[in-house]
Amino acid sequence: MLAVLSGTDLASADTIVEVEHDFFTTAWAFGAPYVRDDGRPTLGVSTPDPFLNSNGGANGPVGLWEETTYFTFDFDPGAFSGPVPSAVLQVETFLRPFGTIPSATDPFGISAHRVTGDPLSIDPSVSTGTDSFFEFKSTEIGAAEDTVFVTGEGIYEWDVTDLVNEWILNGDVNFDYSIAMTGRIGNLPDTASSGFFHAFANSGGGSGGLPAQLVIVPAPATLAMLATGSLLARRRRR
Repeated sequence: MLAVLSGTDLASADTIVEVEHDFFTTAWAFGAPYVRDDGRPTLGVSTPDPFLNSNGGANGPVGLWEETTYFTFDFDPGAFSGPVPSAVLQVETFLRPFGTIPSATDPFGISAHRVTGDPLSIDPSVSTGTDSFFEFKSTEIGAAEDTVFVTGEGIYEWDVTDLVNEWILNGDVNFDYSIAMTGRIGNLPDTASSGFFHAFANSGGGSGGLPAQLVIVPAPATLAMLATGSLLARRRRR
């Protein structure tokens, strides 16, 4: 049985930390807002310049057109007594009705990145300046924690154990309990067609899919602490 961190049953083997905010940034808006979320069933992610092959990059520098999805989690480092052996990001992916369909022979690489600032600081009304989505991508997205090659629709997992353990150790001093999802694979070009777009389930968009969540396997000491807390809560209720 999986436990939701904010729920009452915290004595099970794995803990689920649910997404608190999720949205994506896109230059395809051709004007404000450049942050998209409400009413959309899915959140976009794409390569740095999806139309690079067709227009030679005439639309601007590489990265300008890249759609980036951000997940911020309702994370409590105090719920863990120390480092955890495993933490994965789970989210359901969907195909969008245009672009190249990924396959086993032509996969689409999606990277999960740490961030060094609050994605909610992005100003949805501007594409330039210190509060813009483009500036945030250029300065606040850190190294990739894991890259997964998507071959179709379904639930995929990214290993974010090191990042979650830094959250437990440092709190939000250096990180914002957020993860950025991009179509970049380090400094290498994407192995899929540059015209491909992909999408994640939006927690508030009614896609029917699994929104982003962290599935954490606690260390034995953490598990004992959570079980003790649950037992005390039961005693108080009695």
